[in-house]
Amino acid sequence: TAGFFLGIAFSPLLALGLNHIQLSIFSLCLMIAMFVLALFFLPETLSREKSEEARRLRLMNIADESTCCCIFRNVKRPVVEILILNRDRLFRLVATLAFFSGMVLSADGLLIYYIQDRYGATDKEVSTLLVMVGILNIFVQAFVMKPLLDCIGEKMVLVVAFFFGSVHNLTYGFGPNIDFVYAAGALGSIREMSFPTISAIKSNNVDEHEQGRIQGALYSVSSLAGALGPLFLRFVYYRTRNKTFPGPGAMFVAAAGLDVIAVGIAFILPKNKVDSNIRDDEEQRPDNNLTDASNLSAPLLDDANSL
Repeated sequence: TAGFFLGIAFSPLLALGLNHIQLSIFSLCLMIAMFVLALFFLPETLSREKSEEARRLRLMNIADESTCCCIFRNVKRPVVEILILNRDRLFRLVATLAFFSGMVLSADGLLIYYIQDRYGATDKEVSTLLVMVGILNIFVQAFVMKPLLDCIGEKMVLVVAFFFGSVHNLTYGFGPNIDFVYAAGALGSIREMSFPTISAIKSNNVDEHEQGRIQGALYSVSSLAGALGPLFLRFVYYRTRNKTFPGPGAMFVAAAGLDVIAVGIAFILPKNKVDSNIRDDEEQRPDNNLTDASNLSAPLLDDANSL
C-alpha cells in the first residue's frame, strides 16, 4: 500500500518535464515492464505442496466432465467463489464495509474535476495536492498504522478510519476555498487505513488455501463499488449542483453519510474475531494450560512411583 501511494506522490512530478504524448509513452513502457516483472520474477505466494494438491483435486473433479458441464462450471464459478463472503455474519459485515469503502474512495476519482470546476484549481495546485496526499499516506501506512493496530486493534482502527473519512468528505463538501481541500486531503490519509485493515481481517479468518479466494472476492466487491460509486455520486452532483444548500459539494456529503454508516457497522464487529492480538492470546492460552498441567502432573507421578 505504501508503494502505491509512493507512486501517487511522485507521478505529478513527471508532468513538469514531459508533455502528454511523452507521458503516454512512459506509462505504456511502465505497464509493459510491470507485466514482465509479474510474469517472470514475482514469486508464488502459495507453497508448491498446496499448489500441487489443489491441481490434483481439480483434475480429479473434471476427469469425466462433459463439454456442457465444463462450460456451466466456468460460468457459475465466479458466483461460487464470491459466495465465500456469505460464510457467516462476520464475513457479511466486512464485505459490506469493503463495499462502502470502495464507494467512498471512488469520490476521490472525481475530486480533480470537482476542484477545477468549483475553485478553478490550476495544474500546479492539483499536483501539489497529489504530492501532499501521497506523502501523508506513505507516512500513515508506514509509521502510524502498525502501532495503532497494536494499540487499539483492527476493530477500532476501522472506526477511526471511517470517522476521519466522514470528516474528510464533509470538509470537501462544505469547504469554501481550496485551502479546505488541502486540509481534507490530509484527513483522508487516516481513512486510507480502512481497506488494508479489512483485507487483514479477512485473511486472518480463513485457511491458507483460501487466501487467494477471499482476496479475490474482496477485490471483486471493491471493484463493483468502484464502478457504482461514480454513478451514484455523479447522480447526486447533477441533482444538487444548482441548489443553494448543500450545493455542488453534495456528492461528498453523501459519501460522508456512507462513512457514518460504516462507522456503525464497524462498531458491531465481534472483537474476538477481528482483533488479531486477542486471537493470538486465545490461541496461546490452551498451550499455556497444557504446559501448566504437564508441570503439575510430573510431581504427582513421581510421588506415585515412590509409593
